[in-house]
Amino acid sequence: MDIRRVTHEDVDEIVAFTEGTFEWGDYVPDMISSWVDDRDSLVVVADNGSEIAGVGRVMLMSPSEAWSHAVRVHPDHRGHGIAGDLLDTMTAWCFKRGVSIIRLLIDDTNKASKRHVTKTGFRLVATPMHASREIGGTTPNPDGNGGRRTSDVVPARRVKSADAAMLAAAWPSSECGRAMRTLVATGWQFARLTDEVAEEAARSGGLWEIGSSWAVTTLNDATFDVALLDSDPADALGAIRALIDLAKTEQAERFGMWIADIEWLTQAAALAGCDL
Repeated sequence: MDIRRVTHEDVDEIVAFTEGTFEWGDYVPDMISSWVDDRDSLVVVADNGSEIAGVGRVMLMSPSEAWSHAVRVHPDHRGHGIAGDLLDTMTAWCFKRGVSIIRLLIDDTNKASKRHVTKTGFRLVATPMHASREIGGTTPNPDGNGGRRTSDVVPARRVKSADAAMLAAAWPSSECGRAMRTLVATGWQFARLTDEVAEEAARSGGLWEIGSSWAVTTLNDATFDVALLDSDPADALGAIRALIDLAKTEQAERFGMWIADIEWLTQAAALAGCDL
């Protein structure tokens, strides 16, 4: 089995065996063409001489961090260690570039993938939870109140770049930051929160203070994404509602939020009408 860098000629084969990876489909068919020429990432394929048996991608998140994802093995070739061979090649590529840590995200229900990555040296460090809801109208979540208010909400206030480092410094020692191992989301990838990341969020208008809570947000298409939320049991519900208000102000259609797997925080998200 030859593990090599992907080419444009491989794209059609990869699309064909990744279209139905999950019940909802897969993002690989939509993205693979744009990854081929990306020099800040490596996409490798397992080529058995007659067809592509597997694919995987790793991307640089910072000079010392990388993110592994999109590892897929053709259904006809599973159970032969191909995913491990792909990961070994991607890991070697990262270490040659000075990367000291590689992260990945696996759905908690994907037992097979969890067993596999554990065998290849990965370990569980954090359990981020993704909360989401539609903006406007009611929510089907039975734990929520349909978006109706039961208390006043402290409005969110934009944080200036000069204050960003102070908030970033508090993240590693807070309950939420410890549970998230100081990570902040970029879409569905995660990397360590640094002063530079916090300052860039402030410059782009996406760093917010809500009472004693604070958050990093982005607006992607019609989705208002919360990449980080630092709060406490008393203020979490109000902070999440304030962020939902921001999403409405930005005329977003959907609200998405990454939060730490802490009971009081996930309960607050549910009470605000989010599905987890």
